[in-house]
Amino acid sequence: MAIRRLQQDFRQLLKNKVEGIDASPSSENFFIWNAIMFGPEETVYEGGAFQLQFLFPEDYPLRPPQVRFTTKVFHPNVWWEDGRICVDILKDGWAPSYDVLAILHSIRLLLVDPNPLSPANLEAALLYRDNRAEYNRRVSQMIQDALDADDEDEDEDDDADENINNGDEVVTQNDVTQTDDGDILREKSTIHRDSITE
Repeated sequence: MAIRRLQQDFRQLLKNKVEGIDASPSSENFFIWNAIMFGPEETVYEGGAFQLQFLFPEDYPLRPPQVRFTTKVFHPNVWWEDGRICVDILKDGWAPSYDVLAILHSIRLLLVDPNPLSPANLEAALLYRDNRAEYNRRVSQMIQDALDADDEDEDEDDDADENINNGDEVVTQNDVTQTDDGDILREKSTIHRDSITE
């Protein structure tokens, strides 16, 4: 029953695309889904990209999935340690008629309108209630840190692509240009020879 329902949820997601939200099952296990949610416009979360993971029970939809952010999120209703989300739809408010899209909408609404009266992160809840400027600064800093980390990861990937290992030689191609006829000209190529004995 759960697999059929998850397939139905996936078809619904494909049919009813929502801008800024995407989710799909893992290629290894249909009970594990990964999702991405972009911060809603005109909120402090705008500009952020937040990854989530869904773990579905075998009796889904009779019980809700466990959903957590795998990206760090500073929010009154998100546990800082593990990214679990405190929202009614995943607890007492669950009904088998809810699907993945409904869960994602509910989480997105939580980003728009946090509930500091039911905190999972007490520090975030107190800042949201008592010092909104500092709360906004912390969220903005968290988003910027995540963007900087992504940039560093991309730079490392680019560096790895530029380094070609030939046994005990590492060839680094700094500038590669391509001519109109498809020939590749390599300029400023350097070869670093590393002896195994050194």
